[in-house]
Amino acid sequence: MIGRHPMENRWSRRQFLGRAAGGAVAMPSLAAILAACSKPGENAGGSGSGSASTEIPIATLENPVELPVTMDTIAADTPIESGPLVLYNWADYIHKKVVAEFEEEYGVDVEITTYNNMEEGIQKVANGQVTPDVFVPTVGYLRRLVQKDLLMPLQQELIPNMLASVWPSYSDPGPYYDLGWNYSVPYTIYTWGVAYRRDRVSDEDLAAQGWEALWNPEYAGAISLYDSYGDTIAVAILRNGSLDVNTGDPALIDAAKVAILETINDHEARLTINGVYAKLPAGDFTVAEAWSGDIVGAQWYLPRGTGTDVLGYWRPEPGQTMIGNDTLVVPAEAQRPRLAHEFINFMLDEQHGTDNFVNWNGYQPPFVSIQPDSLIDQGVVPENLSDAVVTEEMFADDLTPIELSPEVEAMWLDAWTEIKAGA
Repeated sequence: MIGRHPMENRWSRRQFLGRAAGGAVAMPSLAAILAACSKPGENAGGSGSGSASTEIPIATLENPVELPVTMDTIAADTPIESGPLVLYNWADYIHKKVVAEFEEEYGVDVEITTYNNMEEGIQKVANGQVTPDVFVPTVGYLRRLVQKDLLMPLQQELIPNMLASVWPSYSDPGPYYDLGWNYSVPYTIYTWGVAYRRDRVSDEDLAAQGWEALWNPEYAGAISLYDSYGDTIAVAILRNGSLDVNTGDPALIDAAKVAILETINDHEARLTINGVYAKLPAGDFTVAEAWSGDIVGAQWYLPRGTGTDVLGYWRPEPGQTMIGNDTLVVPAEAQRPRLAHEFINFMLDEQHGTDNFVNWNGYQPPFVSIQPDSLIDQGVVPENLSDAVVTEEMFADDLTPIELSPEVEAMWLDAWTEIKAGA
């Protein structure tokens, strides 16, 4: 979602999320952002706002969607442009060594431009402030980007590594949000759980507590929740006993809000973005809501002389937590679309994608070659963090956060605004 690196002193994707949410009194929805970016006479994100003849439905696991191809793909024999390639990404979400290898192989420069949060990224792509060749949106934004003609369909002949390296389920039939992978390839995968300090809480004790550890007064002042409404409200819903992590039920949303305020106000829980990968290793927190990639990346932030065995990650039983992935896409206005395809194919190369994972961000790519046992055996993931390894089977069992309808998203944002005001 989401591991930056201790050697970089710049805003990471997670830090950006925190800053954006922390400064917001009322957060804009994507629908509002796209509406502001619409051409005169266009509807806000609805049918008729792009080339798609009808409103594209929100994708779910039960009703997967093949995003309509509304423009031609580039020809497979399109000459490779001379560059530079513009990559629009979260900060520190890609290993610069891997980028440098691409530059050397293709004889081009790569300009990495970063955004403060997903809404800013979408807004700048939509209004033309940034014209990237490769963009890194999360799954929940793809449908509306296609609806607005903001993405270019992929020329799949130019991305052979999608079939060679990536789990087959991402190409046949393709993910629920982009059947046939017309517009996207997966970049990283992750689960949600609880990160903890094993020198303060035993594995058995944490497993017995589960999500409740984030509400345990014994850890008062040392509890971290993500400063991200979509993540933390969903985790509170799970803690409260529901599995409806995409709920539009006002009672569930209100109960989650009350629970979050309870642990903030009664147990001094803090809303952070770097609580897992930076502050938990430093000893500032005992327990933290965590994306699996964050706790894997946390091993690189431990103080000198502190072993990785102090880090723990609890993941609920299958079907009791969430799982997701980020994507790589080519925006419709990309100036170097062939080079963009080459870059995407490069990142899906087994060696390059794995190097990006194991030597920089801690977030796993969905590669056939990566086996859970090998990650442990090779020391990439400490044995005590084995639950942070993601397998293809988990996607069949676990809960999937999907795009919320505008009405439901507004309810979640209203609750988050109240949480931020009362925190």
